[in-house]
Amino acid sequence: MQAPIAIVSGEQLLARSKRLFLLTLIFATPSALLAWQLAPLWSHIAALDGAAFLGAATAFGLGLIVLPLGALICFVSALYWRVESNIRPGRQRPANTADIVSACAAVLASLLPAAWPASKAARALITGSITIRQPIEHHFSIASDPLVFWENVTYWLLASVALAALSAYFWRSRWLAYRHRGIESKSEITAPPR
Repeated sequence: MQAPIAIVSGEQLLARSKRLFLLTLIFATPSALLAWQLAPLWSHIAALDGAAFLGAATAFGLGLIVLPLGALICFVSALYWRVESNIRPGRQRPANTADIVSACAAVLASLLPAAWPASKAARALITGSITIRQPIEHHFSIASDPLVFWENVTYWLLASVALAALSAYFWRSRWLAYRHRGIESKSEITAPPR
């Protein structure tokens, strides 16, 4: 027989979120310093030879990849756990300004995947042409081939709507859970003592 899954309380999720925000700063600080000193560092690494160059270039490349990616993953996870901490039972404090800002940032972060195909469609509408790069690069303009142009613009718009709908579906469930928790806590406060 399996042990029951422990439900994490809102306070535990809030503490986890704060640790992840701190970890975001720990990853972001050296990442920003590395980006700021990119050219001078690379010029020193390029002057090295043999195994020293191999080791330094590998460490430099890993730093360029791991540090920003770690900061991004920690930041998005911290936002999610901060929002989730307001929904779970066991949260002692009511939602404050930091929770509202975190919720807005989490919603915007979840809409970023929908922004990319929307930007492709917007660029095509503004310029009047669209480029398809797979498997062979093709340029279609609204003047020379309007049917293919509008098919591709519609494709990118549909992709954007689908990704935004997934995000909206997720955040609607979180909002309903938050409202339900708020209604329960208000009814506990206003319930007459027995």
